[in-house]
Amino acid sequence: MTRTARVLAESPLDLPVDAVVFDLDGTLVDTAPDIANAVNRLLATHGLPPQTVEFVESFIGEGSFGLIDKLYKAIGLELDQARVSADVEKYLEIYKRNPVEKATIYADALAAIPALYAAGVKLGVCTNKAQLLAQAVLEHFGIAPYISAVVGGDMLSQRKPHPRHLLATLEQMDAAPEHTLYIGDTRIDAECAARAHVRCLVVNWGTGPSVPVAEDARLNSFAELVTRCATLNASRMPGA
Repeated sequence: MTRTARVLAESPLDLPVDAVVFDLDGTLVDTAPDIANAVNRLLATHGLPPQTVEFVESFIGEGSFGLIDKLYKAIGLELDQARVSADVEKYLEIYKRNPVEKATIYADALAAIPALYAAGVKLGVCTNKAQLLAQAVLEHFGIAPYISAVVGGDMLSQRKPHPRHLLATLEQMDAAPEHTLYIGDTRIDAECAARAHVRCLVVNWGTGPSVPVAEDARLNSFAELVTRCATLNASRMPGA
C-alpha cells in the first residue's frame, strides 16, 4: 500500500463534513482548451507546431512553471531555468487575455455548489493555478460568491502536493482537516490531501480516472457529493 493510500485508509471516513475544498482545473472547470491555446501561442514564438489539448492537459496540475517546464522537456525543447521562467511569464500574459474563452464547467457543479452552500457547508478552492486566474474563472461561471477562500499556487512558498497549501486554505475557512473533504482529479491532489490528513474524493472526469484510488473514493457527479455530505451530516440532526 502506498503512503497516500495508507493515510487515506486511516482517515475518519464517517465524520460530519463542515467544509468542501475543490481543486479547480480538471475538477470544477475544464480549462484545458484555454490553457492549450495559450501554450500553443507561446510555442509559436519558438517556431514550434501546436500541441493537442489532450497532450497539454497531461501536464496541468503543478502550476504554470511545472506546466511549461515539463511540456518543454516532453517535446525536446532544452532551455535553461531562467529562460523557462521568462517563458512562464510570457505564457501567463497570453493566458490572462483569454482565461475563459473555451472553458466549460464540469458536470452538475452549477447546481451542486449552491446546494452545498445552502446546506451550511463551507466551500473553498485550493489550486496550483495562479490566484488572479483562478478568481477570474470562478467569477466567470458565477460561483465565486459561494467560495469563502481561494488559495492559488502563487500565494504561498509551498504548493500542492505540499500539505501546507491545503491547510492554509482550511485556516482561511476556519475549517478542521478531519471535517473537510477535498475534491480533485490528480495524484497531486490525492497526495496533498493525504499529507494534510483530509479525506479526498477523486472525480471520474478530467485526469481523475487515471488516479489509483479505491472505488468509494471516486466521485461520479457533484450531486453525489451533495448526497454524501448530507448522509455524513445526518448524525447531527435532532433525533438521529
